[in-house]
Amino acid sequence: MCFSDLNLCYNRTMRKKIFIVGNSAKSYALTKKLSEQHDIYVTPKNDTLKEFATCLDIREDSIDELLDFAMENDMDMTIAVSDVAIKSGIADKFNDNKVPIFAPQAKSMDIIADKTIAKKTLYKLRIPTPKFGIFDKQNIANDYLKNQKIPFVIKNNDSNSALVITSLDVAKNIIESWFIEKNKKIIVEDYVYGTSFSFYAITDGYKALPFGSSINYKYSLDGDGGQLTSGMGSCVPNYKLSFENEYFIMDNVIYPTLEYLQNTNSPYLGIIGINGIITDNNEISILGWKTFMEDSDSAGILNSIDDDLYMLFESCIIGSFSDEVTQIRTNNKQSVSVTLSCKVQDSNENVIQGLDKLDEDTIITYYPTVIKNKYLEYEAKYGSVMTLTSSASSLAKAGCKVYEELENIDYTGIYYRKDICKVNK
Repeated sequence: MCFSDLNLCYNRTMRKKIFIVGNSAKSYALTKKLSEQHDIYVTPKNDTLKEFATCLDIREDSIDELLDFAMENDMDMTIAVSDVAIKSGIADKFNDNKVPIFAPQAKSMDIIADKTIAKKTLYKLRIPTPKFGIFDKQNIANDYLKNQKIPFVIKNNDSNSALVITSLDVAKNIIESWFIEKNKKIIVEDYVYGTSFSFYAITDGYKALPFGSSINYKYSLDGDGGQLTSGMGSCVPNYKLSFENEYFIMDNVIYPTLEYLQNTNSPYLGIIGINGIITDNNEISILGWKTFMEDSDSAGILNSIDDDLYMLFESCIIGSFSDEVTQIRTNNKQSVSVTLSCKVQDSNENVIQGLDKLDEDTIITYYPTVIKNKYLEYEAKYGSVMTLTSSASSLAKAGCKVYEELENIDYTGIYYRKDICKVNK
């Protein structure tokens, strides 16, 4: 990034007041990163963020209250990481009141929040995606399954509903239960063999630049077994994506998407991500879009960016992105992240042991379930707990380092995959 006016450069790099809306591991990673240079305010309240941010108790969908806070406290920028806030129209409201915000409009969330709209849009834009069928009647879905090759994927609009199916009887039972639960549409999708990846771009709605990529590990068990999850770990960058693959994604996925959103009067400003599969034949298949980054790879992606994030985001907001930014400066850090979960539902007073033994270079990203007790100790609760990220000159070294660090951590019900960046993906 190059700014010709040195005074402008100086003013824009002064310590700023930034308001982050979102309670997730990715908002934790962003808050921690930005707090190194700026004063951060974050909502909803989160015990683990108090060390480096001012925490507020405002609901993510209370758009008027969020706007009032930003205006009354002269926030230089608001960043909406929360899908709830985005779907509730936070960007639209802030833009109407000329309050700077880095977030997409509510309407642009349709292709992200609704899986059926996403699949139809991928097909319409001729973006390579697995063959699929969408059904609103149980009997028609069951008829479709008769000719479906096993394994296959079924999902509905719930965020973590995707299931890999190896039995028609199991599929029929799941579909029946989903229709009983009043799910209006079911998606049946071909299973694509290959490496799961995420790819991110930053955009002002018109121009876009690559922001990072990862190999992500979605399955709960080693060797890609068990259930699909929101993420058990990642490798950053994705060494399987060549420059040619990245050009293909930018030209055939990112830009067609942005053009489509422009044409539907919902230009997308922010970080747009895609989930995809790269096959052994080096073919790309896109599963869908997402706002911002995955929880499990956010620390690794942000750790690879050398540019001042505030200046990058501001250039998108004020309309100077196309003129000022020619590329995103990255470093040579290779990062491996491993997500730890807690398998015990009754986990009161479940203190996380060994945090004081971690190397100071190890990045800890906490999930919202983690609390601080009256003794200021971190306690693990059921579900995702935290992600540990280590960086090195190679992914192999980073992987060895993070697993050495993991040996220090202990709590009741601890679980994590032992093969992140170790299996032959």
